[in-house]
Amino acid sequence: MNCRCTIVIPTLNERDNMVPLLSRIETAGIPGCHILVVDENSPDGTLEAVRAYAAGKPHIRGITNDGIPGLGPSIVKGFSLADSDILCCMDGDLQHDVSNLKGLIEAAETHDLVIGSRYVSGGGFAERWNPVRVIISRTAAWLARLVLGVRVNDPMSGFFAVRREAFMAIRPQLDPRGFKIMLEILYLLTQKGNYRITEYGITFGKRLHGQSKLSARVMLQYLKMLVALRRR
Repeated sequence: MNCRCTIVIPTLNERDNMVPLLSRIETAGIPGCHILVVDENSPDGTLEAVRAYAAGKPHIRGITNDGIPGLGPSIVKGFSLADSDILCCMDGDLQHDVSNLKGLIEAAETHDLVIGSRYVSGGGFAERWNPVRVIISRTAAWLARLVLGVRVNDPMSGFFAVRREAFMAIRPQLDPRGFKIMLEILYLLTQKGNYRITEYGITFGKRLHGQSKLSARVMLQYLKMLVALRRR
């Protein structure tokens, strides 16, 4: 069924966050919006919780990422399956504020890629963030600018909207094994040079349930991804 926008939510062990998140999106006042949860075979019953909530609601679906494991592949699969003009991605841990969704999607009406940013006007944090996390976030953004030349303030937020035509234009070039697929989309669109890219201020909240996916392994993957994109 064609719709204006599809919100893709990649998940791994986010069962306790699903019902609150889906409920908030439904009441956010976004017309013509579908929700697609792409779950990475979570052992905690995330997909079962989504499907139970979605019963009788054709605008909400839950599917399994049965291909390459990881956040990036889940997002790419969701975007590839979605039949809408605007593709939006947000995390399933409630850290991305649903109240920002409407503005982000509206900005995508006139831009090819809209990046949710914590470091522009209107953006910020719901609570004071751990200084170490802030340093990691800022350093990652600085490295992206240094290595890839992308001129945005927050290429790491993971909260973004892209027009389907723009996504499909770079889809063959994507290597979805990277966990920061938004950065790869940004870089590829920037290289083409004829796409409209902007940032939109978002509020970043605190995780209420589950555990953060940030680890030394994830940071190493990020560095490898920067080098691979630069070589490409």
